Amino acid sequence: MIKLSIKKDDFEFNTGLLRPKDNLYPKFWNKNTLNPIVSRKLMKIADDVIKSLKLGVDVEDVIITGSIASYNWHELSDIDLHIMLDFEKIDENFDLVKRMLDQIRINWNKKHNILIDDKEVEIYFQHYTEPHEANGIWSLQLDKWLTAPVKLNPEIDIATTEKKAEAIARQIEHLFEMFKERKFKESYEYAGKVKVKIARMRQLGLSDQGIYSPENLAFKMLRNSGYLEKLSALKIEAYDRMMSLAIKSSTIDENHAWRNYINQEKQR
Repeated sequence: MIKLSIKKDDFEFNTGLLRPKDNLYPKFWNKNTLNPIVSRKLMKIADDVIKSLKLGVDVEDVIITGSIASYNWHELSDIDLHIMLDFEKIDENFDLVKRMLDQIRINWNKKHNILIDDKEVEIYFQHYTEPHEANGIWSLQLDKWLTAPVKLNPEIDIATTEKKAEAIARQIEHLFEMFKERKFKESYEYAGKVKVKIARMRQLGLSDQGIYSPENLAFKMLRNSGYLEKLSALKIEAYDRMMSLAIKSSTIDENHAWRNYINQEKQR
């Protein structure tokens, strides 16, 4: 059996990652201002991405957000680099543009492994008027905070967080068992349901109690432990297996039988 269960050590490790720090990530931030070397490098990355797409539209802004732009940073934090565009200037079909850019984002992040002080750069495309809930948003173009991070000392419900994370981990473990039994269609469909459940769980927590809700922290715990990545990989592999087809050619079988007959006749 593929072991995906979260061990107690994993909980303790993740618990430390979830707690806010007293200062912003010191190698990136000096007196609440982004290191100019880091800023220039991130802008260069964003510029190269946009030039490669040849969309013919101007960038509204480039921002960094997520834990690296807040007091919630930890050793596994990556750099969420959001390229702000007016999707409607690309095409009037907003949903089509969003799906296209989402796929470009996924492919880019899979293909590249760019690190800044061992922090991986993850790009995102965002419509410039789309609201973005975060405890820290820094504009690279304006060189200032759009939303200054606030240091909080929240009461973290670790017990509930662990319970929610472990419940999802059990579902992922069950998925791997289904996959091993070659139930590829069922695995693919169930993986999709689990991903939707996780997204809804996180969104509910954010809208109800904010970033320190047990639901959002459970999401981060699963992500930091690698379970969400395994879930996505399983869904893709299950789809590939489900759609694959091995054809047993009757022509080949008949030719093989005919050759055997000829050989037998020769030996007489």
